[in-house]
Amino acid sequence: MTLFNQLKERYEEGKTLPQEFYTDEEIFSDEMKKIYFKQWLMVDHVSRIPNPGDYFLFNAEKESIILIRGRDNQIRAFYNVCSHRGSRICLEEEGTKKLLVCPYHAWSFSAEGELKSARYMPDDFKMEDWGLKPCHMNIYQGLIFINLSMEKPMDFKEFIAPLTELVNFHNPEKAKIAARRKYPTKANFKLVLENFQECYHCGPAHPEFCSVHEKDWVFTMGAGLGTAPEKETQEYLKKIQPWIDECKTKGIPSTTYLETKEGLSKGLNRYVDRTPIGNGNLSQTKDGKPASKLMGKFQEFDGGLSQVSFNPFSCCYFTNDFGVMFIFKPLSILQSEVELIWLVNEEAEKDKDFNEENLTHIWDVTTVHDTTIIENNQNGLLSHSFSPGVLSQNESAVTYFYDWYFTNMRLP
Repeated sequence: MTLFNQLKERYEEGKTLPQEFYTDEEIFSDEMKKIYFKQWLMVDHVSRIPNPGDYFLFNAEKESIILIRGRDNQIRAFYNVCSHRGSRICLEEEGTKKLLVCPYHAWSFSAEGELKSARYMPDDFKMEDWGLKPCHMNIYQGLIFINLSMEKPMDFKEFIAPLTELVNFHNPEKAKIAARRKYPTKANFKLVLENFQECYHCGPAHPEFCSVHEKDWVFTMGAGLGTAPEKETQEYLKKIQPWIDECKTKGIPSTTYLETKEGLSKGLNRYVDRTPIGNGNLSQTKDGKPASKLMGKFQEFDGGLSQVSFNPFSCCYFTNDFGVMFIFKPLSILQSEVELIWLVNEEAEKDKDFNEENLTHIWDVTTVHDTTIIENNQNGLLSHSFSPGVLSQNESAVTYFYDWYFTNMRLP
């Protein structure tokens, strides 16, 4: 019996996972192969590399991917591994290059991944056989996705289909990056993801976040539909139904999507909802006032918040005037990184149409607090006294996350 199966037998539904799920290197290695490397991962926005030769690196676990715009203006993804002896090629996180030159033996590659120079090779050496190894990549509405599988991944159009209506309305393709922050977190990636799956902690840990949103929303929808007791959830949904109806009359998508049983069986975990921020607030800012000019297809502010989750590693929150990309990266068994990217209308000008501090305040301070509580959680979990605790009624999405996790770990 594998270690995973032994640990799975010890798991009790309604409780947290046994300690070894967060501390064992064998489990972590399997998770990377069976879960992380098979997901369509949102990694950035196209406005980061606007010109031919512009590139950036996406680094997670042991992998490094070069995202580069070619001479034909197309963005491509390649493993940051020289086809000669395996050295990393790009060592800086981002930049602009006419050629990608390996620092070891100076093999050089074009932005299209073709080998252009390799000195003193045998006579039968064929340059065309030794280009960079491509990584699966797709772009949807300006959002760049990669898949680290060495095999053919799930069809991207099938993957994105249930999420397109709401994403299209916010139109991030016509947006640009306004701000970017990274939050290194000394904890196993599952603790980072679990924290984002529940809002049981929001009251004690996130006073700024809770002050912007209506209290009923924080309890019933803070972690998504179905994560709070049914009675309170239905009362809240009844309360906001007039707002939902008004959205429909204006042609604004406001339908909730929960992953289907068929999708869950394939290891998918997609989610969409759109609800009012509440408290009369028009945007997710410190004072609830707009942070920038309208984005997407909106004609006026209606105080709505859209939550779009592609999978537990990748999601976006959109208000009327900006979007936040959430990217969760496992780096090692006890090291993760959360990256937030704020998007605004591509025509918005800094300090004229938007103020960066106002734009980033709520999610920056919330993520700083999250980093602290997650690291505290990890430190306590390492104790030999730790045993799985009972989850509250406001943490049902954590159990849902575990079900998704176990399904993926069992898939071939």
